[in-house]
Amino acid sequence: MNHYYIYSFDYKENKKNVSATVIFCPGTELDFSELQQELKDYYHHFYQTDKTIVIGGNYISDFAESIVSKKAHIFKYVPKIEADSFYENLHVLTFNEKGKLSESVHSELKPFTTLSNFEKNYINHGAQKIFIENGGLVESTGSHHHFVFPSGKHSDRFLRVANVLLLSSEIYFIASGLLKHLNSDFHKRIYCDTSSINSIAIALNDLVNRFATETPAKIYPINSFKSYEGLYDKSLNLKSNSLILISASTSGGMVEYILAQHAELKKDNLVILFYLENRKPSKVTVEQVLCNLTKTKDNPQGIATFITTDVENCHLCKVNSFPVEVSGDVFLLEQPKVNSIRINAEDVDLSVSSPFINQFIAIKGESPILKVNYKETGEDTSKKYDLYIDYSHIISNLDEPRLKKHKTKLNSYIDQHVPSNLKYILCLSDESSHKLGEYIRNRIKSNYVTECVPELVSRNEILSIPKSLEGSILIVGSCISNGKNLLYLSRAFRNHKLRIVYFIGINRSPNPDTYSFLKSNLKYGTYGSENSSFVEVEKIHCSNLAEGNSWQIELEFLKTHINNEDDQTVLKFLKARKLEIESSYSVEKKGMSKQIFLPRVTSQTVKPLKIRRNSAFFNREDYADHVTQADVYFTISYVLNKLRNSNTGHSLKQSMFVRNVISPENLNRFNDGIIQASILRNARVGELNYSIDEALSRQATDILITIFKYCHEDQGEAILEFLYAIATEKMLLKKKHLEVLMNELPVSKNKLIKFYSKIILEKIR
Repeated sequence: MNHYYIYSFDYKENKKNVSATVIFCPGTELDFSELQQELKDYYHHFYQTDKTIVIGGNYISDFAESIVSKKAHIFKYVPKIEADSFYENLHVLTFNEKGKLSESVHSELKPFTTLSNFEKNYINHGAQKIFIENGGLVESTGSHHHFVFPSGKHSDRFLRVANVLLLSSEIYFIASGLLKHLNSDFHKRIYCDTSSINSIAIALNDLVNRFATETPAKIYPINSFKSYEGLYDKSLNLKSNSLILISASTSGGMVEYILAQHAELKKDNLVILFYLENRKPSKVTVEQVLCNLTKTKDNPQGIATFITTDVENCHLCKVNSFPVEVSGDVFLLEQPKVNSIRINAEDVDLSVSSPFINQFIAIKGESPILKVNYKETGEDTSKKYDLYIDYSHIISNLDEPRLKKHKTKLNSYIDQHVPSNLKYILCLSDESSHKLGEYIRNRIKSNYVTECVPELVSRNEILSIPKSLEGSILIVGSCISNGKNLLYLSRAFRNHKLRIVYFIGINRSPNPDTYSFLKSNLKYGTYGSENSSFVEVEKIHCSNLAEGNSWQIELEFLKTHINNEDDQTVLKFLKARKLEIESSYSVEKKGMSKQIFLPRVTSQTVKPLKIRRNSAFFNREDYADHVTQADVYFTISYVLNKLRNSNTGHSLKQSMFVRNVISPENLNRFNDGIIQASILRNARVGELNYSIDEALSRQATDILITIFKYCHEDQGEAILEFLYAIATEKMLLKKKHLEVLMNELPVSKNKLIKFYSKIILEKIR
């Protein structure tokens, strides 16, 4: 995968905002099936834009003809309102040996409106996206440490290009932007300020040779001068025929130093790949930048400036933040800092979570609304939401006492926000959205004469709605996570006269940033930031994980071990467990609410894990009489999701230099087996990795020894979940500690304990 680099960005065409999806082809030939699949995966996460622009080198034979002749195959899975409109805005561009874009002429391709505006922006936006999404900005978490660079400057963040260069398609994209800076007749060698960007220089060399007609191929010597360490070496002799690539800069100081120390060099000898303006730059610096990351009015997706200071003026040192040295030309720390995150009362935050969860928890363990491992039809059903909210049940059972508050609020919002000139109610493609749309229509239809009652339509009926019709349209979504489908519809109605009101039952976006981005984009239009209305009945930030959730992973685990298991008792359990997970995909069941965890076992019995009273995570007195396992899981998931999105030092955010793990103390403090199981199942990769720290591994082992010792009693009721987490290497201990732990496991007659233990012991050996 990732044979192509695909990204979207907005730019101006004759003062009009235009969105474009760029498909950069880095190779010398095209794999159409691979491109089709990558586009399918891309549009699972992103919405369609105004234009689709395919770019490749003019060394690719019959590039435009290949794209046009295979367009039905290539763009099969791209969401299109109508095929004609999509292909009218499909463009094929090629770049030459100087990186200059030109439009491929083809009878089936319409001319580009203003190619110059696109060309001026596409490299900067594409390279910026690569930098940000691949973690090029390294930040300290909280105020406990900051960084000291080889230059002696202090800061709580820095640019690290070594993190960024992961995929060849992206490396070649960046290299294509450097073609205009390399004069193949003049430049004889390439210098890189750090070896981490040598791959870009190699890709640039390869691109040059693709355009060349003469043989043999040119091979440019590529050397690194090790950042400031090499620059200060007086033996460094940079010739005038050198092209010098500087990985990143926040001041332009290296450019100025090089030009001052090496009289032969001119500004055209130097290029800064990534620049972030932290002080007013020189004119030379700005002119020699490939990608300017600085956040501005014209570049709102950029990176905000940050402060770098010398040691005497370091405000971070003055508040006892520990200075951590970043050394070498690739800016490395010897070891990552490990933080152990303990869940506290502020994280639980009952004032936010409880009002939502209390009104949607089950009734005596039945009629569940909060579930796991399901995604409604109408979308890509190969992916299952880790958390699923059954809004279809909500809208069909609004007269249930527990839903009284939601019904009252829903009705009030309909009465307040649905306009009188409404022409259409357009529902997203899932069943729940259709039910919500029908409910809204039934509530308002008495306000209209029969012939003016708003028409209920689905997403695939957009073409039937006249562009010239005036009035309003209500776009209804039962439950949204990333809002991709709403953004798609926003684009679809850009040229309609109808005013849009988005009406959402539950907004479950994962974090405040995603929520703010979605809301601001949907509301923005012809008349500014409040052009359209956005209404949500309920809102809660929770995980939107849809690939590789805990039960999908367990299903693969079960498939592997069922074929290798001889014991009939264990085999029967594994097959039943597999069936339980697979049956959750059915329309009738719609996810799992019970038996989502491995059961509690004794030597003789198997029982489901249950919540006990007086839990810190619930403030409703009778919760223990009602909640399902999924209700408990949802509650813990809310807490951990909040920690993953926290911008303080108390966070589960990960970086190359900081590892934040779920403290083993949490497994001691919250000793309900079902809470422990919820933490284990909710944890993401690395959050239970105690093997990276001696003290944490020892602490986790000591806690687990007690749990294992009492595996047949309340204290060890989640023993199977712990064994499974270790067997699948979701929870990691140092090998010596794992050996101690397994030696402390009491001899048990229970065959399931033996089964999971055997897998762990085989890994140790």
